[in-house]
This record gives sequence, C-alpha cells and structure tokens, in this order.
Amino acid sequence: MQNNNTHSGIIELSSAQRIKRACSVIIPLCFLSLLIAAAAVSAANDMYAFVKPNKTVNLSFDGSVSVYSVALVLEEKGVIDNPALFSLYVKSKHREEKIKKFRGDITLQTNISYREILSAFS
Repeated sequence: MQNNNTHSGIIELSSAQRIKRACSVIIPLCFLSLLIAAAAVSAANDMYAFVKPNKTVNLSFDGSVSVYSVALVLEEKGVIDNPALFSLYVKSKHREEKIKKFRGDITLQTNISYREILSAFS
C-alpha cells in the first residue's frame, strides 16, 4: 500500500500555521464581540438610565410630529442618547399615536428611563 497524502486533498499544517490561522479568526471575533458588548451596554444605559446626569429640561410640543422628531428633540436636550432606539421602543409599546398627538409643555429629568419618558407623555 502506498501513502497518497499528496493526492488525497489533505494538507498538513505546521503548528505555526495552525496558530496563525486560529489567530486570524479569534482576534477579529474578539474585537467584534467587544464592539457588540459596548453597543449593548450603551443602549441599556440609555433605555434604563443607569448612569445619566440629573438635569431638568422643559420641552414644548405642538402635536402632529413624528416619533423620530420627538426623539431628536429629546436627544438635543440630553434626555436620550439614541433617537432610533427610542423610536423603536415607542413603536414596540404601541404608543406612537400618544406621542404624535401630544400637545403642550412637559418637564423631564435627564436621568429617567424610556418607560418614564412615555409615562410623562400621558
């Protein structure tokens, strides 16, 4: 019997080549994991107000505005950090109409959660 490893399609890698190949997968995967974790922590902090400065802001709305435009105002005043995430949260709670139809003035703290922001619009 003859050993035909060269024709069987199996390539033998040296230890150094195996380590190099493993690192070429593991290192980018670690960086991607860190990026995703940082984004998740940032989003959770914005949604639940774990670490936010405490400041009072006064807002005025005339009604007939989009949820995203309200979110942009909230971001500008420092109440939220991520308008897109806030818009998704409002839509997931089926509260778009309540936000769109809100008219009047509202006073908010900058260290409140999304749930508390929606309650203030009631």
